[in-house]
Amino acid sequence: MLQLIYASAQTTPFTSQQLSALLAKARANNQRLGVSGLLLYHQGSFLQMLEGDEPVVTALYDEISKDRRHNRIVVLKRATVTERSFADWSMGFVEVSPAVAAKLEGFSSFLQRGSPLPNGLGEQLAKVLDAFRSGAWRQYVR
Repeated sequence: MLQLIYASAQTTPFTSQQLSALLAKARANNQRLGVSGLLLYHQGSFLQMLEGDEPVVTALYDEISKDRRHNRIVVLKRATVTERSFADWSMGFVEVSPAVAAKLEGFSSFLQRGSPLPNGLGEQLAKVLDAFRSGAWRQYVR
């Protein structure tokens, strides 16, 4: 199974409705494809982890990388794993705006300071997620 993590920057600001629509589409598409993962969004920066069969994840990432809603895409990790880190989610989503977050299924307070990392993460994955939370890997819009 392939685990792929990338960071990117939005090309134009997303509204709450657009973020909700993106989440709904990603959840449905990933469930259909057998892909699990996590999507983090913070002030115009995305970090996404995709897990699933290698050809499926590779094709999905290729499609995502052509999406003009974001740019400055950087692959942070591409590795074969034996088990999923986020098996229970078709797509998790974190948005630090409380008004938006309260309305979204799958919200986690992970990006808020002092929030614990999810349990059961490997050491390397925990470091990548913590680095994003601390400001590394963010691809700010310029």
